[in-house]
Amino acid sequence: MKIRIAIGLLVSALFVYLAFHKVDFHQMLSALRSANYIWLIPAILAMLTSHWIRAVRWRAIMSPIKDCHVHPLFSALMVGYAANNLLPLRLGEFLRAYAVAKSQTISKTSAFATVIVERLLDLMSLLLFLGLTVLLFPLPPEVKTAGYAVAGLTFFLIVFVVFLMAKTDATMGLVRKLLPQKIFKVVDKLMRSFLDGFEVFRKSEHYLLVAVTSVAIWLLYAAVVYLAFFAFDFQGHYDIGVYASLVVLVIISVGITIPSSPGFVGTYHWFCMLGLSLFGVPKGEALSFAIVSHAINVVPFTIIGLAYFWRENLSLSVAVSGEKAS
Repeated sequence: MKIRIAIGLLVSALFVYLAFHKVDFHQMLSALRSANYIWLIPAILAMLTSHWIRAVRWRAIMSPIKDCHVHPLFSALMVGYAANNLLPLRLGEFLRAYAVAKSQTISKTSAFATVIVERLLDLMSLLLFLGLTVLLFPLPPEVKTAGYAVAGLTFFLIVFVVFLMAKTDATMGLVRKLLPQKIFKVVDKLMRSFLDGFEVFRKSEHYLLVAVTSVAIWLLYAAVVYLAFFAFDFQGHYDIGVYASLVVLVIISVGITIPSSPGFVGTYHWFCMLGLSLFGVPKGEALSFAIVSHAINVVPFTIIGLAYFWRENLSLSVAVSGEKAS
């Protein structure tokens, strides 16, 4: 675990260096001073709306396990985001599962399974938008390479889940051959519990809601980027618009799949700058935008998440343990 944390910090340090390397700091500070920050209000509201819609989608995923209200799912989601922004190793996903398991009195394993489904849907949505941008705009080779890696991982996970649902015993029999017996016993128990989270795919009535909300979430993410463009008047200075916001969003999303420090420090900034450079935005202004864009994605929702964490009287140590919520 310590090695993984150290690697994440080193990766972030490398990308922070790349982001600030050869930047015109006068240009960067000038852009920060002249920005019209009033545009950040609708950007933050758009991001907040996307999180609420994500909670609506999560409710559909949770429905085979338990019919939940949206608000406790939104609360757990915010707690998870706050933890991911402050803690290493994506511990926010465990805390998110623990929060909803505690409030809805279900097992943490089942709750965590729905989180995995959520992340798979995010990867599939990212691949959809990545495909659109590749078709319509020539992306940098490094982004395409990272995109292919994400696509390969997503394809493998989807195939594994399909076989796990359709042929559970046969699939676990194959896994048994690949793992030592002691490890397999743990994995087998977890995988069979995770099947609860994938039950939503057995009910076609949820397909439309899951598809519509998945697209809506990513369109709102693009809207956040587009609204932030107005704060720096990129539309007026560089004649970039809605399509550019989608390209920048996809490049950032691919970039932050690289393991790094909490809050995607460094990776978010450098890949955001990379996306903006495709539209002629200078490094100094691009870094200013990246800093502000990152802040509106992290600061407000970390505060909200910490407030929910305190309100729900949660425990980080219990969240990452193997216990079940009572």
